[in-house]
Amino acid sequence: MAGDNIRKEQSALSGAASVAGTARGAIKTGKAIAGAAKGAAAGPYGMLAAGLWENRKAAGKILAAFAALLMLPVLFLLMLPSLIFGSLGLDDATGDALNDNSVIMENIAETEASIEAILRKKHDGLLEEIQQEADALGPGCEYGITDDFSDRIIYESALIISQFCASQDDYREISLAKLERILRDNTDGIFTYTVQITDYEKTDEETGETLTIHHYEYTVEYAGDSYYAENVFLLTDEQMQTAEEYAANLHLFLFDTVYLVEINPDLIPGETGNKAVDLALTKLGTPYSQEKRNQEGYFDCSSFTYWVYSQLGVILQHGGSNTAASQGRYITENNLAVSYGSLAPGDLVFYSFGVNNRYLNIDHVAIYAGDGYVVDASSSKKKVVYRPIYSTGNIVLCGRPYTE
Repeated sequence: MAGDNIRKEQSALSGAASVAGTARGAIKTGKAIAGAAKGAAAGPYGMLAAGLWENRKAAGKILAAFAALLMLPVLFLLMLPSLIFGSLGLDDATGDALNDNSVIMENIAETEASIEAILRKKHDGLLEEIQQEADALGPGCEYGITDDFSDRIIYESALIISQFCASQDDYREISLAKLERILRDNTDGIFTYTVQITDYEKTDEETGETLTIHHYEYTVEYAGDSYYAENVFLLTDEQMQTAEEYAANLHLFLFDTVYLVEINPDLIPGETGNKAVDLALTKLGTPYSQEKRNQEGYFDCSSFTYWVYSQLGVILQHGGSNTAASQGRYITENNLAVSYGSLAPGDLVFYSFGVNNRYLNIDHVAIYAGDGYVVDASSSKKKVVYRPIYSTGNIVLCGRPYTE
């Protein structure tokens, strides 16, 4: 009997030590961990937590002896959504999932493909409904369809994965098949449409008769990420907080290990950066417009930074494009990335506020003006503004686009 207990303790000890060792290979410790003080049975290695609880007498001895070895890696793993470690569930996850980032990315890609396919089917079903209604319009009617999602559906996959994992009280219930089932059954309202009817007069060229034409404009609308928590996964306030912590840690993991950008410590701030700020400040109040970004008197965020630096002989383009994401790629591929802590006037600050399938998911860029301020063409302010640096948690890249 005593021998059996000793063997159980040795088995639990070796298993926990193995987990800690592999975790060290996959996760960089010492990072900020959202909600690390909380255990989460649905987290990736919820089975480790469950196993330790089931063998808590042995676990007490293990944790006492190996607390320094285990604590940070295991806490980090506990606060990541477990679906990224295997589509069939944690019990069937391969050992490589903890050591090999490519395995995790393959799992995420498989999940994203499934989410995309389900959302695409919901979108296409709505289009069929719109088409049937439009085809039934009577004489004197015409129609148009505004559909911003025909080519791409932008959704926050990290949030959907995290909310699903947080909604499951038992880690053994977490699998891609169950996520797919929940999405298919509960996303009928994710796409909706509105109809705007306008009238105009048209003269028949043959008869000269004036006709009243009724134009029906159908606009496809996407409910957005907030829809999932309330209508798909039915999260409680506690589950919602857990999901937000999962998503924050997943983004931390992705940007720190997958989208790792090398910082160039040899870039020296110079007069070019100061000139960039001076030029930027001359455009304060210029109207913001994505549609008119290439017309004189208008800017969006990236056409603004492009204009400023083109005046100084620096062409912020990659692959012929000057979007914010392209400018971010220009920075990294030319070894011009700097750390946030070393920002100097004229440096570019890149933001990601959600998944858009562009480089680093970048969707905004600003010019650092010094003293904690930036100059940027703001979509929310509808103009070029000078303001304190903001949303620092969404900054994914900083760059110095010149060399002195």
